[in-house]
Amino acid sequence: MGEATILIDRFGEVPTLTLNRPAQRNALSVEMMEEMIAALEAVAHREDAAVLLVRGEGPAFCAGFDLGAAVDRPDIMARYIEQLAQITRVLRRLPQVVVAAVHGPALAGGCAIVAACDFVFAGPEAQFGYPVHRLGISPAVNIPVLRQAIGDGPARDVLLSGRLFGPIEAQRLGLVSHVVASTDAVQREAEQWCAALCDKGRVALRATKQWIGEIDGSLDDAPFDAAMKASAHGARQEEAVEMLRESWRRRRTKA
Repeated sequence: MGEATILIDRFGEVPTLTLNRPAQRNALSVEMMEEMIAALEAVAHREDAAVLLVRGEGPAFCAGFDLGAAVDRPDIMARYIEQLAQITRVLRRLPQVVVAAVHGPALAGGCAIVAACDFVFAGPEAQFGYPVHRLGISPAVNIPVLRQAIGDGPARDVLLSGRLFGPIEAQRLGLVSHVVASTDAVQREAEQWCAALCDKGRVALRATKQWIGEIDGSLDDAPFDAAMKASAHGARQEEAVEMLRESWRRRRTKA
């Protein structure tokens, strides 16, 4: 068996979930997302944990989906979208406060994971956005969590334009809570924030997050299901299949 693509470790009271495909810039595969869903569901049942830290190994936080596996398999792309919807839903509903340490790019599916977290620490090399229209893929699956994070108007801009942006703009939009001066300090400052949260009342933190979820719609399946189905349906269409193949061909040619 190969090395696990999702690692769960802990420092003090805080479990740390690490995306662990550094050579692939933590691109999300079917197996990796299955591991992540299982890990998150296990964390949800931990009464001893008030906070979860999410990070990426290697140069990127998460570069999105593993496109190579989906070039000739539209069903794989649709599966990716279904799994991503489940991950964002679980993150939003975790009883633990979720803190992300983003030291490098968090694109497409990676940006969706970030948007589902409660606090986001981003370093100077962090980059965000949903550049998936060029692949014929709709980022609609990300709408439920992104609109909660930054509001409807900014979400419309970010999703329709597909543009990339850095940590300063991400903080202005509301996607990032803390901008960190150096890449090396991102995880350290995120861990310090996690430790400070652990000094709060665990029951109070859980109750607060639960009530926020009640108010903002995080506990309503309908938006998550509808957005996921819209993205998955588009991924199966001929336009998306051909655009992904052409994009992959150009990428391989440049390599």
